[in-house]
Amino acid sequence: MNCYSPESFSPSACPLPDAKALQVSPTTLNLQAAQGGHNPESQVVNVLKNNNQTLSWSSSDNATWVSVSLTTGNITNSPQISVSVNPAGLAAGTYMATITVAVTKRGNVSIPVTLTVTSGSTPNLTTTSNSTGSSTSSSSNIASLTWNPDTSTNLAGDKVYVGTSSGVYGSSINVGNVTSYAVTNLGVGNTYNFGVTAYNTSGVESSFWNEVSKSIY
Repeated sequence: MNCYSPESFSPSACPLPDAKALQVSPTTLNLQAAQGGHNPESQVVNVLKNNNQTLSWSSSDNATWVSVSLTTGNITNSPQISVSVNPAGLAAGTYMATITVAVTKRGNVSIPVTLTVTSGSTPNLTTTSNSTGSSTSSSSNIASLTWNPDTSTNLAGDKVYVGTSSGVYGSSINVGNVTSYAVTNLGVGNTYNFGVTAYNTSGVESSFWNEVSKSIY
């Protein structure tokens, strides 16, 4: 059979050229981040083709805020690339970029990337003592935290973090859309550090607000 003859061409018998067979999944990436907040989780893209022939490939991007973890290699079946974004320094708004995966001499495929950056806010966080005076030390094993309301229009709630080292916290406590929270059952003889973040209706989390601490004696 002559695969180059219109009269005898059969899709089942004549495989597509690698350039046309190259695909990616997902085909687009949409990420969200808050100014000053955590970077969104990296996204995995699968690169696919319709045969087992080993070919050289490369990937590239066209924006400073997006990066690809694996930029060159050999493709046999379905390699994966990890795409990450860093919104640091970006104003609130929507940003577009393109990641290109190219197979040597066989063509390429593009992956549009959309990053939406929302404005961040940093309400003030304070801790109140259960003892007389302004000291944050107390015989109580409770730390009462209060903070100013977050004025974001799409605010969904807040998360409280607790740790015994500055800036190092355990898992978060989702406290909902409130402006105060009491952390209980704190062990005696430790100084605890507290941080609070806000998250919006899309699940994008802000950066930590000012850290406060309390010693339990």
